[in-house]
Amino acid sequence: MAEKYQDDDSDIEKEEGNEDIVTNIPFNPEDINIKIVPRNIGQLVELLEDNQILIPKYQRLPNLWSPTKKSRFIESLMLDLPIPLFYFDETDDRKWFVVDGLQRMSTLEHFMLGTGEIAKNKGKLKLCNLEFLSQYNEKTWDDLPRDIKRRINSNQVTINLIGKGTPDEVKYTIFSRINQGDIPLKPQEIRTALFQGYKVDFLEKMVSRDNEIGQLFHKVTGNSIKSKRQEDLDFASRFIAFYLQDYTTYEPDMDRFITTGTKLIPEDETEQNKILENFKNALELSFEIFGEDSFRKRVNMKESRKPINKPIFEVLSTVFSKLENKNILLNSREDFRNSFIEFMRSNGKFGAAITTGTATKESVQIRHKEFRDFITKFISIYAKKNNIKKL
Repeated sequence: MAEKYQDDDSDIEKEEGNEDIVTNIPFNPEDINIKIVPRNIGQLVELLEDNQILIPKYQRLPNLWSPTKKSRFIESLMLDLPIPLFYFDETDDRKWFVVDGLQRMSTLEHFMLGTGEIAKNKGKLKLCNLEFLSQYNEKTWDDLPRDIKRRINSNQVTINLIGKGTPDEVKYTIFSRINQGDIPLKPQEIRTALFQGYKVDFLEKMVSRDNEIGQLFHKVTGNSIKSKRQEDLDFASRFIAFYLQDYTTYEPDMDRFITTGTKLIPEDETEQNKILENFKNALELSFEIFGEDSFRKRVNMKESRKPINKPIFEVLSTVFSKLENKNILLNSREDFRNSFIEFMRSNGKFGAAITTGTATKESVQIRHKEFRDFITKFISIYAKKNNIKKL
């Protein structure tokens, strides 16, 4: 899958030319386990009220629909019109996580139960701008006649239930294939739906504004990476993927490589803390050298500041996190910054690998190898010039 999914106003450079990358998906189609489950709206709402249907903690935000869009969905139920099917992911304890249908489920929660975050802040949903049943505008669920409530509750829905134990690779493919709604999930939102628990909690630690490392992440990236659609978690996941997997093992596509890396996040707290410390060191080093230009393209000092470039973030953060000679770069930060600018200007292979077709195997391997060769050469020259014998 291409990574061209940033919002238009995002300060993140879009990655182009990845749309036609051919991938080989390593799973047996017989592992696909989807059951068709008939239910009605009333039963769905009961399951939601009893916490048998769950909205994943880090899922895309619910309640992205406007009051009008919510109201017209409710009107469809009042008119007994068919609605799209739902997808749920069955957990080991047989609860259902919402995969596709989040906005519809949150609308039912807001209108029929009067619960959820938006209800806490704004109260129960009042219907508005109805097209055919305008007599019910400004009505809440409690205001509706009994026969209308009965019609809504009895409206039949079809559920595709992804059976428990289905392999993650299969789930990712299913999530991607059904991801065709009006507010489609982004790749990171699919991953967070897959990896509920300590893995996603760990990624959150890397970017949360409530802790030192997360605050540093947002400072180094110029507060330009948003949390609303999980762009920040996507950056953290990309770092993890290349930190825990050697770049030479990369096979397209990028989203699946990142998914595999997310699966490798250790549960052991000591190992997690080591990763967090190395991530922090990489961020600090980048800011000390590049300041507000961290992870951005620059080929001369006169041009304006560019958006964040994901491939540059990927390479610099992972290399800096494991660098044993940080002091050499800190002691020569101006020379290193100028050398890196010249490197981006003059090294056509590196420039192409961070600009177009960035998720191809060739581009990934070129940018990592070229940058590693560049930094090794810079450190070697500096050490020789300053008579530093041991690196």
